[in-house]
Amino acid sequence: MKNQYFGDVNDFLKYDLVLTLVEKLDNTKAFTFIPMLTPNDDSGDGGLIKYDGGRRRDLERFLKRCIRDMYRNILNLRFFMASQDIEYRPYRDAEYFRHEDREEYFDSIDPEMLKGSVVLIDPDNGLEVKSMRKRNGHKYLRYGELRRIYDGIDDDSLVLVYQHIPRVKREKYFSAIAKRIRDATGAYPLCLSDNRIVFFILAKGALDRAWQVIRRYAHENGYAASRFDSASLQGLSPKHWGQRGDVTRDH
Repeated sequence: MKNQYFGDVNDFLKYDLVLTLVEKLDNTKAFTFIPMLTPNDDSGDGGLIKYDGGRRRDLERFLKRCIRDMYRNILNLRFFMASQDIEYRPYRDAEYFRHEDREEYFDSIDPEMLKGSVVLIDPDNGLEVKSMRKRNGHKYLRYGELRRIYDGIDDDSLVLVYQHIPRVKREKYFSAIAKRIRDATGAYPLCLSDNRIVFFILAKGALDRAWQVIRRYAHENGYAASRFDSASLQGLSPKHWGQRGDVTRDH
C-alpha cells in the first residue's frame, strides 16, 4: 500500500468489501489492517478517482474529501472507522514496510489483533512472484507470511489479500495462485475480483458464511467471485465463476 493510492477506486472497493463482511458476519466485528505501507513514488498510480460509490456514500464522501483536501493518507482511516460500529485495529499505519525487516514486521503482530476480525493484508502488488528480489521485495507478501497470519486467526476471522492482476487469462491465473495458497496454508481460498484487482480470502469456521456474503456482494455489484476446491485446482473451473469485461489496472 502507498498513501498516493488512498481514496482511489481500488481503495473504495477494499474498504467497502471489508465493511460488508464485518456487517454480515455475526461474530466478526473488527477490522484489522496490515498495510505493508511503502513510500510514494513518481509513477502517477492512484489516479482512478472518478467512481460512483453510491452503495456506501459515507465512505465515498470521506475518501473523495481526502483527495480534494490533498491529504491522501491511511491514517485518515482511524477517523472514518471511528464513525462505524466496528473496532478498528490498524497495524503500523504510520511506518514504512522494508523488505529487510519483514521477519520482525510479521513477528510483531499481536495475536489478539487476529481474533474475531476481518484481516486485510495490503501489499503494493500482491503475493510473491519469481522475480521477487531484495530491491522489490517490499511490494510482495510471501506465502509463508500468509500462512503465519492464517494460522493465527480464529474461527470468527477472515484473511483478505489484495492482489493486482497481470494481463493474463483470469481463470488460469486465479487457479494458479489459489493452488499456491492451498499448498502453503492447507486452506482453499475464495476470491472476488473487479477484473483489475482480486482479493483472495481465507477463513476457518466462517468460510461458508463468508462465501454466501461474497457471492451475493459479487452478484449485486457486477464482480466475479469463485470458490476453490480440490477439483478446481486439478484443472477444472472454480465453482460459481463469473467475470466482467476486460478492464486495465491502475497502480
